[in-house]
Amino acid sequence: MKATILLVAIVFVLSGCMQHNLQNYAAIDLSQKTVTVPPGAKGLRGKLKQILTEQGWRLSIDRGPAVVEGDLGSKTKLESYETFNTRYRLYVVSRQFDWCLNAQPAITYDISFIDNKTGSEVFTIEGKGCEGGAVDKFREAISGVSR
Repeated sequence: MKATILLVAIVFVLSGCMQHNLQNYAAIDLSQKTVTVPPGAKGLRGKLKQILTEQGWRLSIDRGPAVVEGDLGSKTKLESYETFNTRYRLYVVSRQFDWCLNAQPAITYDISFIDNKTGSEVFTIEGKGCEGGAVDKFREAISGVSR
């Protein structure tokens, strides 16, 4: 009996340490499902890319060309900027710090989904907890389904 109470207490304490914060700023244009993603498939990054693929997004790894443009004259003014071949861009930063009781990695993470057309964030997710919680929040955000 004491072991059961201890186990329940541990579960409550550990679940209290989990947080997954989703902030929506704009709607996703589902007619333009193209996204530039970071290379690689390790950990959270790979799982998010898998969700995008399952939902019909076209993934691109490379940006478009760097552009330098301006005017030549008595005063030369040049501007340099990066271009993208996709409508959206995904940034993912995560770090594993432990293991959850369900054998998933316990991670801290920060996800940003950016509209390349406007330069603004569409949504952000940050948190700490089991990797599956981060994946669920991303699926919620990319689908436009709030829970």
